[in-house]
Amino acid sequence: MDHATVEGKLLAPSIGRDALAQARALLGMPIRVEQWNHEASWDAVRHYAWGLGDDNPLFCDPAYGQASRFGSLIAPPTFFFSIWDAVVAPGLPDVQWFYSGIDCDFHKPICRNDTIRASAEYVDAQPLSGKTVANMIVQTGEVLYHNQAGELVTRVLSHTFRVARQSAEGGLRYAPRDKHVYSADELEKIVNAQLNEFRRGGEVLYWDDVQAGVELPGTVRGPINQQDMTAYYCGAVGTSGYKSTKLRWKYRHWANHSPEKLPNNYDKSYFGAAVLPSIGHQDAKVAQQDLGMPGPYDNGPQRCGMIASCATNWMGDAGWLRHYTMRLKLPVIFGDTTFTKGRVKGKRLEGGQGLVDLELWAENQLGQVTAKGAAVVELPRR
Repeated sequence: MDHATVEGKLLAPSIGRDALAQARALLGMPIRVEQWNHEASWDAVRHYAWGLGDDNPLFCDPAYGQASRFGSLIAPPTFFFSIWDAVVAPGLPDVQWFYSGIDCDFHKPICRNDTIRASAEYVDAQPLSGKTVANMIVQTGEVLYHNQAGELVTRVLSHTFRVARQSAEGGLRYAPRDKHVYSADELEKIVNAQLNEFRRGGEVLYWDDVQAGVELPGTVRGPINQQDMTAYYCGAVGTSGYKSTKLRWKYRHWANHSPEKLPNNYDKSYFGAAVLPSIGHQDAKVAQQDLGMPGPYDNGPQRCGMIASCATNWMGDAGWLRHYTMRLKLPVIFGDTTFTKGRVKGKRLEGGQGLVDLELWAENQLGQVTAKGAAVVELPRR
């Protein structure tokens, strides 16, 4: 693929009748994973947590973590995104991808200075239709994260929408939406909610005391802006395509001449594009005119991590998040505020362990549900 061809192809092909067959033909392909972080150092963990707006001392203060039941600072559950973004979406040249959600099992904590190795396999591709676009494909990867002892710490099924861009037939077409303007009173409430966020911390919540139907205190994050995105990318780079200066040109050269050197979770057209499609997370023109989004938008894994804080704040240091699933429903654009919410759906005993089932979701300032999921929390018993 020469330079001119690549430049002409932020054009946006439609998803043709054979696209699903093309996507499924690649199932089982080996994935060359390029990790962002390899070690869960104090700074790597803290930078990731701060990128979510989470200053939980269990994730940020080594002395606090050492005094906890873990005997160490630990990483937030979704820290795996900072190791590798977990996106497995090969093939379909120039068809835009958007993160759609995760199904996670957490087996062991990632402790300070653990070395983590990620491996991935492309396992599924399914057709899907929605309100804003009739024809999509959801690609799924199974990603495993092992520590230095070879122990499985996290297993993730990671899902990605493949959607034709706005200029293509059947492409994504959200109506552009202006940045939200808040009244002084609205903004004061948003700020106060973040300054006075509930976090259980070292107080023990017992399984015996939990009742179905109880609502979680939740969290507030935002209004989101470009600085928030930059802070997040300091801890978890958006994709393997986010490269600076020389490296950006190096990977583009590989895309045009030596694609076998690229991390192949994306088609080589992604790295070779004249305009990196992911710049839509920060550039209004690319987001609205090329991708069909309502405006520059948040990072999907970032939102998944923010919503997980609703559960970790509620369960406290004595709890353990065993399972977490989340699906993204609507874009969150600059100026939006994310209100995370949760409810106890029920509780049960499994192998003598006290488990609590949670419903989790997020709403924006307009009351629209932007993400929806669930969690299973293990709590101590009296």
